[in-house]
Amino acid sequence: MEYRPPEGFIFTISPFNFTAIASNLSMSVVLMGNITVWKPSSTALLPNYYLMEILREAGLPDGVINFIPGSGSLIGNIAIQHRDFGGVHFTGSNATFNSVWRKISENLEIYKSYPRIVGETDGKDFIFVHNSSEPHEVATAIIRGAFEYQRQKFSAASRVLLLCIG
Repeated sequence: MEYRPPEGFIFTISPFNFTAIASNLSMSVVLMGNITVWKPSSTALLPNYYLMEILREAGLPDGVINFIPGSGSLIGNIAIQHRDFGGVHFTGSNATFNSVWRKISENLEIYKSYPRIVGETDGKDFIFVHNSSEPHEVATAIIRGAFEYQRQKFSAASRVLLLCIG
């Protein structure tokens, strides 16, 4: 087995509506031995700032996670057009991820190697229901899973599989 790390930094882009994902995106990069430029959502700066402060307080050295709040298009364009761009780790909307992917493909000639691209966008999450479940509790869980937060979450349920045996 051969481990070949990215040649450059990883650009992590975190969403506005899932604070735990913000630290996961940047820390997973660090745990794999890479450095990251972390661009948090402009509408979730305070909780992400606190996460960064906690990481610093815990002993994370400067320069490992580079927390850069600001305009997504401005920071994204600078990061993606940099020669040392090694990849992107993204959670957010389809439209934004499509734009990021397009910009990466337009800059392939300037990178040291092909960037690694990881993106999680609107999923097709499902709910399995066992026949021993309480119907009223199941109905509540299905509705909340699908429509809670006006579907502004990536784990919103979009499918239900009911197995009625017996």
